[in-house]
Amino acid sequence: GKPVTADDVVFSFEAPAMGDKSPMYKPFVADIASVTKTGDSAVRFKLKGPNASFLTSSIAKINLIPKHIWEPVMKDLMGKPENAEALKEPSHVGSGPFKMARWRPAEEIVLDRFADHWAAPKINRWILRIVPNAEATMGMLRRGELNFLGFYGGDPEVLTKLSTDSPNIVVASTVDIGFEFLGFNQRRPPFNDAAFRRALSAAIDRNLMVAAAWNGFAVTANSHVSPALPYWHNPAVDKPVTGLPQARKILQDAGYRVSGGKLFYPAGKKEELKTE
Repeated sequence: GKPVTADDVVFSFEAPAMGDKSPMYKPFVADIASVTKTGDSAVRFKLKGPNASFLTSSIAKINLIPKHIWEPVMKDLMGKPENAEALKEPSHVGSGPFKMARWRPAEEIVLDRFADHWAAPKINRWILRIVPNAEATMGMLRRGELNFLGFYGGDPEVLTKLSTDSPNIVVASTVDIGFEFLGFNQRRPPFNDAAFRRALSAAIDRNLMVAAAWNGFAVTANSHVSPALPYWHNPAVDKPVTGLPQARKILQDAGYRVSGGKLFYPAGKKEELKTE
C-alpha cells in the first residue's frame, strides 16, 4: 500500500461536500470554509464561524480515504445520475489498524493486524462472523464457536438465563450511546403542540419500560444524550418531572380538559386526527 498523506486528509474532508446531493457525511463538513495542506503531515482547517463541537462532531466522524483511488471515481461520478450499484465493487483499501485478509459476503470478514499502524492492535487476527439471527448467535456462543459477542439484539431474558446456566460465559453490561425513542409527526395536530408532546413524554413510565421490556439491561433516558457520554451529559439538568399528575397539569395549563374519559382541545380549537 501507500502511506497516508496530508493530501488524503484534505481530500477526505472535501469529498463529502462535492456534488449537489446530500450524502450522509455532508453535515459534518458543512461548517468548514477551507482545509489546506501546510506540510507533509499537517493541515489547517478554517471554519465558517465558531464551532465548539468541531473536534468531536466533525474530526471524529470523517474517515480518511485514499485520494489516489477515490478522486478519479468522484470526478467520474460528478454530473451523472446516482447509481449506488456502480460502487459495489469490493475495495480493501483503508487506513486503519487492520488489513483485510478475507471477505466472504454474508458469512465472515477476516482482519489481520497491521503492525505498522500508529496504534497497532493487541491481537493478530479478528474474525467477524455474520450470523443470520440472535438464536443462532447464542448457540455458537454456548458451543464455544465465538470468543465474544459485542452486541445482542434479542430477548434480554436469554442473556439472564445465559449468565446463570453457562458458568464459562461472562455477561458484561454497559450503558450504550444509543437510545430508543418515540417520535411524533409534528405536521399533524395535536402533535404540533409542544405542550401536548411534553405531556405525553411526562406520562411515559420509563422505569417500568426498563424493568419489563429490557429486564434491567437499560437505563432511563430523559434526553438524546446518553450518560455514557460524560463530555456532553449533565446529570444535574437531566431530571425532568414525570408522571401522570405532571402530564395532566401540562395539558390543563395549555387549555386542554378531560371529560367523560375524553381529552378535549383548548376552547376554540377543533382538529381531526387522521391515521394511515
